[in-house]
Amino acid sequence: MKRSTMATLIFALIVSAPGLMGCPSATTTKITMSPKIPGDVTGRVPFSVGLYLTPEFETNHQHVGPLGFGGSSYILDYDLGSASKALFIETFMRIARGVLLVNGRPPYGGQDIPAVAIVIEPSIVGFGQEHPAYWIYSAHIEYRAIIYDRTGAVLLDRVYRGDGDQGAKTYSPDSSNAAVAGKAMTRAIAELVKDVIQLPVAP
Repeated sequence: MKRSTMATLIFALIVSAPGLMGCPSATTTKITMSPKIPGDVTGRVPFSVGLYLTPEFETNHQHVGPLGFGGSSYILDYDLGSASKALFIETFMRIARGVLLVNGRPPYGGQDIPAVAIVIEPSIVGFGQEHPAYWIYSAHIEYRAIIYDRTGAVLLDRVYRGDGDQGAKTYSPDSSNAAVAGKAMTRAIAELVKDVIQLPVAP
């Protein structure tokens, strides 16, 4: 066998060795959040709010990883959509006269016109999670909120970011991946609520 042919075979074996040896598959861990309604927002609005929650918003999942710890590999699957839907509904039920889920953006026609003063269309435009060490987490989320009046005019279009951190650098239920992401979600919607309360909208 010629030397050049032998060198080519050796190089091919070196390149393919990782695939031949195989690598352990990553384990997917589902992260389910239960973010709290913002406690520092005390104002209310004297009108009903419509929420237009798109399928993309309600089913949003974000994957982080693979992350390696102790010889194992993990992928974190954050169910942001379900948690965000519950957070938006519960938060606006607390501050508004009423909350109604609508099927589209205004204006509306026909006889079944929703009795709402504004419609909020949220979307998740950013999410990140940092895990530099085994028990150290931080996370952030960005919601884009478009707010329409009954005629379909845009009253507000803004991105709201919330950051969550672990606090103490030791493990506790309040410092888990889910809790840290939940803190970020709560802080983001708190900023949105502050703007909604200040909107010059008639009931």
